Amino acid sequence: MLGQLLNFIKSGKYDDATKICSMYTFNELKDFLLKTAYDTSDFSLYSFASYMFTKTDKTEWLETALSLVIGPFSFVDGAYSIGLFHARQLLTKEYSIQNLEMLLFFHNIPEKLINQDEAFEIANHILKLDSSNQLALQIIRKGRD
Repeated sequence: MLGQLLNFIKSGKYDDATKICSMYTFNELKDFLLKTAYDTSDFSLYSFASYMFTKTDKTEWLETALSLVIGPFSFVDGAYSIGLFHARQLLTKEYSIQNLEMLLFFHNIPEKLINQDEAFEIANHILKLDSSNQLALQIIRKGRD
């Protein structure tokens, strides 16, 4: 059935693909999408994950879309910018240390999509929630150098 799911995704039949999704756990679907994306570089997999987030409003689909653009599709121009957008969306849906740390990922890449000032601000938010968070402490130390 996962082969049929891929066929529906590739042919833009997302409603049909959604029906097949109900036969699998979310983790099975996420693993399938990520593995297939690494194997094929088929960008329609990202489009489907984005569609599913729009359709369901479930953060798991947003996390999957984010994982796709910073993982198997990171080679695509603009993928990290899309990822940053999704990371910001995720933070508005669920304010957590994990989601704040994801924003810092975009400071630690060569493109530095998050500048030092914003990274410092994010690190301070993290430290309010967890005063021993190593990633946040590292950003603060770098800012002082």
